Amino acid sequence: MSVETTSVHEVGLETAVEQAVAVLREGGLVVYPTDTSYGLACDPRLPDALSRLIHAKRRDPGVGVPLLFHDFRQCESYHDFTALERAIARLFWPGALTMVVSTKAHIPDQVTGGRPSVAVRVPDHDVPRAIARELGAPIVGTSANISGGPSPFEVSVAISQLQDSVDLYIDGGPSSVRQNSTIVGVDPNGDIRVYREGVLSISTLAAKIRVDNDASLLWTERFVGADM
Repeated sequence: MSVETTSVHEVGLETAVEQAVAVLREGGLVVYPTDTSYGLACDPRLPDALSRLIHAKRRDPGVGVPLLFHDFRQCESYHDFTALERAIARLFWPGALTMVVSTKAHIPDQVTGGRPSVAVRVPDHDVPRAIARELGAPIVGTSANISGGPSPFEVSVAISQLQDSVDLYIDGGPSSVRQNSTIVGVDPNGDIRVYREGVLSISTLAAKIRVDNDASLLWTERFVGADM
């Protein structure tokens, strides 16, 4: 098996990002490092690329895929943030917190899984943020593995599962953590709905919200379970 790989440490961030953006614009798939596990990207505006990604992961099309953004401003074009969501984003982005939010009409069903919501995040890692900036759009942020397979905290784990179904692997070295992002949503009444506890503990999340003047006034102080 021969796959195309590039190392951020060898070619530099700018070159690695240029290579990734070129592949994505052509409808290709790219594996890249993040602040949690390695991610598998395509340009979510391209239906054929989304279909390739879902097939490569052997993912249920009804699940949908998360999106990673360069910054909060870029994310605003995909969702109208409530005051509490905006406060949480300010506290935890860039970082390992994913928010499940309502969608705007132009987001493809392949991204949402046919739901009226989408998972969004601004990661604390230069590579995915720079790719999204240069692409001028978010990138798909699903983990770079076969659905149900081991989480890829090193690029070799991604390669062993996805092999030549991916056009470019970007090696950024081992991930600094061994957990995926925490996933939450904000209910209209101000409850925080927990979909998954990951590297950011719920206790840390609560502690930071409680000492923030804006967020603490908007949150009910309740966590509720997710209805997936």
